[in-house]
Amino acid sequence: MQIQSLFKQMTLAALALFFAISCSRSTPNVNSSPEASTSSSFRVAMVVPGSKDDNSWVQGCFEGLNLIKDKFNAQVDFTENIDDEDSEAAIRKYAQSGYDLVIAASGGYIKAAEKVAKEFPRTKFALVTTYPGNNQNLGAVAFRSGEVGYLTGALAAMKTKSNKVGYIVGAAYPVYKEEEALFRRGVKATNSSVQASTAFLNSWVDTEKATKVATEMVASGVDVLTINADEAGLAALKAVTQKPGVLVIGWAKDQYELAPSKVLTSVLQDIPNLVLNVAVLTQQGRWEGKLYKFGLKEKIYDFAPFRGSLTSQEEETFKTIREAVTTGKIDVSP
Repeated sequence: MQIQSLFKQMTLAALALFFAISCSRSTPNVNSSPEASTSSSFRVAMVVPGSKDDNSWVQGCFEGLNLIKDKFNAQVDFTENIDDEDSEAAIRKYAQSGYDLVIAASGGYIKAAEKVAKEFPRTKFALVTTYPGNNQNLGAVAFRSGEVGYLTGALAAMKTKSNKVGYIVGAAYPVYKEEEALFRRGVKATNSSVQASTAFLNSWVDTEKATKVATEMVASGVDVLTINADEAGLAALKAVTQKPGVLVIGWAKDQYELAPSKVLTSVLQDIPNLVLNVAVLTQQGRWEGKLYKFGLKEKIYDFAPFRGSLTSQEEETFKTIREAVTTGKIDVSP
C-alpha cells in the first residue's frame, strides 16, 4: 500500500510539473516575436523593382529588410531594379544560395515566385502584394488597400472645385485594381456629381509617361489627383502641382515637402513593418503559404497631417468616414 501511495504521489507531481510548463507557454502573435540572438543563421534576401532611394515603395521595403536584420540579427541581401522578366533568375539565385526566406516585393513577380517556390519546397517565399498563396511555402503580406482607396476617393470628392478628380497608379496588379475600384466608390459615396478618372501606367519608373498622363488629366479639368506610382509618381506630382488650383494626395511617405500647400495629405504605408511581419511569422513557424493582410486597425496605414488643407468641418467629416471604414461600418471589400 505504501508503494502504491508513493507511486500515486510521484505521478501527481509529474503531472503538476507538466501542466506548469505547458501553461507557461504563450501563443505567439505578430506583436510578440523572437528577438535577435548574438549570432543567427537566419538568412533573408529581397528582390525589388526599383531603387532603394525612391522615397516610396522600394525604400520602404529596404527599410523593412533592415528591421529584419536588426530584430533577428539576420544575414540579409538585397537586389534592386529588377524587371518582371528578370525576377525569376534573381529569386532563384537566392534560393540556390540557401537563403531561408526570399521576399519578392512586387506584384509583377508572382509567376516567377510560383515557379521557383515549386523548385525549392524547403525555402520560404513571400510576395509583398495581394496574392492568395500556395498553402505551402509561398505566401504574401499586403495592405487592405480598399480602405485607403475609399478614403482618398472620399477626400478628393470633398476638396474638388471642378467636380473632377483623378487616380494614377503604377501597375494594374490585383491590389491596385481593388484600390482603384474603392477610390471610385469613395468618390461617389461622398459626392455623386463628381467624375473620377483613373489610369494604370504599367510602370513605376517611367517619369515621362507619368507626367504626361497627370498633365492630361489636369488639362481635362481634374483638380485633385491621387498619385501612387513611386519614382514615376514623384515626377508627376512635381509637375502638376505647378499648375494653379491643383491639389495632390501623395503616397507611401509624407510628400508634403515636395510641394508645400499643394499636397493635401499622403497615405502613409508602414511598409517596413509590413515586411517585418513576414520574418516574424516565419520565425514563429506560422508562415503557412497564405495571404496576411494589414491595414488601419493594425496601424500599418495612416494619413499624414493635413496642415490646414482641410477646414475643421472637413476634418471632422473625414475622421467620421475613416472611423466607419476602420470598424467595418462602411464596406470596403472589392
